[in-house]
Amino acid sequence: MYKFAISYYTMEGTERKPQSGIDIRLLRPGQSWSEGKQLIENTPHSGYYEISIESESDCGFYEIWDNIGNTQGQFSGKTCTIGKLDARGLQNNCIFGNHILDGAVGGTKIANEAIGTEHLQNGLLSLSKLQYELQDQDKGVGDISQCSPAKLTQDKFITHILNKEYQELPHIILTNQCDAFLYISDVMLVGNQVTVKIRISKVYTATDPIYKLLALAK
Repeated sequence: MYKFAISYYTMEGTERKPQSGIDIRLLRPGQSWSEGKQLIENTPHSGYYEISIESESDCGFYEIWDNIGNTQGQFSGKTCTIGKLDARGLQNNCIFGNHILDGAVGGTKIANEAIGTEHLQNGLLSLSKLQYELQDQDKGVGDISQCSPAKLTQDKFITHILNKEYQELPHIILTNQCDAFLYISDVMLVGNQVTVKIRISKVYTATDPIYKLLALAK
């Protein structure tokens, strides 16, 4: 449970005069006056108002409204954060690249699945920020020779087993860099392990396979 309190007073010279009987409410941005959470002046004529927040779901950013000058309530210009900061407390464009690079906002600060691709601007993430895995011919095993790298003159298939665990099949991209026709013939997910099979279809002048295999997690 959290408590929030605020004092309302005016100054007469050096003397502080409490403002009693004011209707003060906490509003989420976009809420109406009637939806606000009302603070209570527990001690009469004290000008000291407080509220208890019982649920974690009610924690976060609030605007402080009162009925001074408007009986229907108006924004006082003050804000507060009770408990953990929520998305309502983050203004547009308030997080910059340097906040992420210097570790101020790390993976432990972001809940699982809280950020999806629809939340990101085009071009915001570089490859270094994506979850990916890169292998080359040295990780592939030939089906007949059982060699790594595979033998173009002996093998028909090259098998790659990805090192990372995956909940679903990743995007697989094969970049061939030798004079032979290679293509992905099959991708399998068994448990959390992904196996990729590359077909050696035609060998021209290449003596050894040279390629990159890129797996991008969805």
